[in-house]
Amino acid sequence: MIADGERRARVRRGSMLRTVALLLCPGWDLLADRFQAVELLRAAGIPDTVYGVQDVNPAVADEVPVLVHRDGRWTVGLWERGSFSGRAYGSEAEAARTFVQDVVTSTVVSMGGAGIDPHIKPRYDDAVRRALDEVGSWRPG
Repeated sequence: MIADGERRARVRRGSMLRTVALLLCPGWDLLADRFQAVELLRAAGIPDTVYGVQDVNPAVADEVPVLVHRDGRWTVGLWERGSFSGRAYGSEAEAARTFVQDVVTSTVVSMGGAGIDPHIKPRYDDAVRRALDEVGSWRPG
C-alpha cells in the first residue's frame, strides 16, 4: 500500500508532467478542426499509430484514442473489443482541442507520472527549458 504522502507526490508529478507536455503543441487551444489536430500531433513527433482521426488518420488498432463524427456530433473516444465509448462535443474545434490534450498527455507522459516516452524526451526537455526561460522573464523587477 502506498502512503498518502507518496501518493500525493506521484499525483502531483503526473499532473505537472501532463501539463508541461502540452508545451510540445503550442497552439493546441486554438485548433479549428481535426486536420489541424493531426498536423499538430505530427509536428510534436507523436506517431500516427497511437491515435485515430476520421478522414485524416484512421485508427489501425483498438484501444487508441479516436476523434470521430458519430450521430451528428464530434466525439473523442476509444474502441475497445468492438465497443465504442466516448464523449460528444458541441463542435469539431472543441473536440479537436480535447483530443489533442488527451493524446499528448497520454502518449508523452505515462500514467501515474512514471516518466516521459524516450522518443519524445529530448523535445520535451527543450520545450520545458524554453517555457521556464520565458516565464522567468515575466517576473517584475
